[in-house]
Amino acid sequence: MTVSRDSTYTLNFGPHHPSTHGILRLKLTMAGESVVACEPIIGYLHRGVEKIVESKGFMSIIPYLDRLDYLSPAIQEHAYVMAIEKLLDVNVPERATLIRTIFDELTRISSHIMSIGSMTFDLGCLSLFLYGMEEREKIMSIFQKTTGSRMHIAYYTPGGVVNDIHESAVDEIRGFIGGFIGGIGFYMDAVEKLALNNRIFKERTIGVGKIKAEEAVKNGLSGVNLRASGVDYDIRKAAPYGAYEMLDFKTITLRDGDCYARMHLRVLEIKQSIELIEQCIAMLQPGEVCNSSCAKLLSKGLPKNTIIYTSTETPRGEFGVHMVIGSDRHKVHRMHFKSPSFAHVQFLEKLLVGVKIPDITAILGSIDFIMGCCDR
Repeated sequence: MTVSRDSTYTLNFGPHHPSTHGILRLKLTMAGESVVACEPIIGYLHRGVEKIVESKGFMSIIPYLDRLDYLSPAIQEHAYVMAIEKLLDVNVPERATLIRTIFDELTRISSHIMSIGSMTFDLGCLSLFLYGMEEREKIMSIFQKTTGSRMHIAYYTPGGVVNDIHESAVDEIRGFIGGFIGGIGFYMDAVEKLALNNRIFKERTIGVGKIKAEEAVKNGLSGVNLRASGVDYDIRKAAPYGAYEMLDFKTITLRDGDCYARMHLRVLEIKQSIELIEQCIAMLQPGEVCNSSCAKLLSKGLPKNTIIYTSTETPRGEFGVHMVIGSDRHKVHRMHFKSPSFAHVQFLEKLLVGVKIPDITAILGSIDFIMGCCDR
């Protein structure tokens, strides 16, 4: 059989591939080493969470949020409890608002560390993954000390947080963010040397997987993947929630829209999160951590025949909770979670066309999707 230069073949990239960072299958049509067409195939991890929660009480839904994007549990809980608080028209005590924001930003740092480590690991650098795990472990320790859990924290509750943060945990947070400038600064220096200023890493990422601003907007991208293409949109600024309205910060954007820009932006956002946590701790005063009236109102149920949408800025982008309350005030009639990863995986159909096989790993790592959220 003679194979002409114009012939194509099919290559399955995944679903069991270390660079897919989850169970994702890419059905690639190849011409030599170049991708001619890409069909992302999801559903291998589908758990039907949106249907399951229809049979649960409102408080029982919270742990399910932690298991969607399992690197952003706190921020996803935040979106859900905000929906209930808005429907009940209750205020959250300032101390609880600040604690939530601190935990949101610790979550962002932890997730970005994992993203940086896994992307550089995909491209042949194991060191940053190992260095990052050491720093991420400190954040997990802070979560465990306050909530009793490391990842699936189930800490946010309608009206505030489950329990107050202990002063020793605040000291641990101070030590962590202080160390980021000093001791843990070793990790940030390593990221600069081994990735951002590394000739091999730059050659593998600069100009690779470029996304134009208009493409990003048209295809529903959000988060880092949107801002790295120059679009100034961050829910923390566009529609402030938590304590973000009280904090002094600006949305960080880059313009190149390639793999390098997305990696660089996550590094910059880690530094920004440190500053935001410092501001929150400076404003932290003794007080209530939960509005007790919220539990009483919630026991009576949510308003009948209402629809609400709330969203938060996770490390991967806009996570939304679209909730419909029907005639039963004590259960959700319909629930839909807007997953940033779902939109990003869909865009691979266009983004991977024309690239070489080795570039696929760089692009997937830079997009930073989580299949647990995509396949919800």
